[in-house]
Amino acid sequence: MFRTWCSNNWRFRTWTRQNIPKLTSEISKKMLTTDGCGLITEFPHNTKPDRENFPQRNRIVAGMTDATIVIESGEKGGSLITAHLANDYSRDVFAFPGNIDRPFSKGCNHLISNNKAHLITSGKDLVRLMEWEKESNEKSVQTNLFEGLEGDEKTIVKTIKEFEKISLDVLSVRMKKPVHLLSSLLLGLELKGVVMSLPGKKYALSRL
Repeated sequence: MFRTWCSNNWRFRTWTRQNIPKLTSEISKKMLTTDGCGLITEFPHNTKPDRENFPQRNRIVAGMTDATIVIESGEKGGSLITAHLANDYSRDVFAFPGNIDRPFSKGCNHLISNNKAHLITSGKDLVRLMEWEKESNEKSVQTNLFEGLEGDEKTIVKTIKEFEKISLDVLSVRMKKPVHLLSSLLLGLELKGVVMSLPGKKYALSRL
């Protein structure tokens, strides 16, 4: 039995080392050639995908994502390492609960019971807890408000959006326009509900 385990284990390790790069090479190429994507690693090219390197890889994953979601994990699963790292980085962690008798639910249940992860049961839970739907709605409202703007009005909106909030003096310098002209334009944008005035003669985009 021991000899058989050694033989099978060796074949598994050999298959892993030889085939993981082949299986992921096409995905890697797409990541490098697709706009908005990238391939990030701390390891030199052709580094073998040995198990001891996984935690180091998981550290990057935990640090660069908005949230970590654990779908299934045993008591000592690699996903738990990523979840703990995400907690250390003050990232949001979510986990799907499972039957207490299932081995691959124990890790998730442990995270939830120890307040290391938010319990979710669907994608809707994730969107709600991350407030992504609210952000999307705000952008949609703002986009509708900006329709019909022309010339300096569009420039004002674009500049405020870049700074989130900006003083009248800074806006004047950025746009190279006199304060009295910008004051008139800003008043018009306020009446349209596009911008709002803040204390200290500052302005921001309306969030309706």
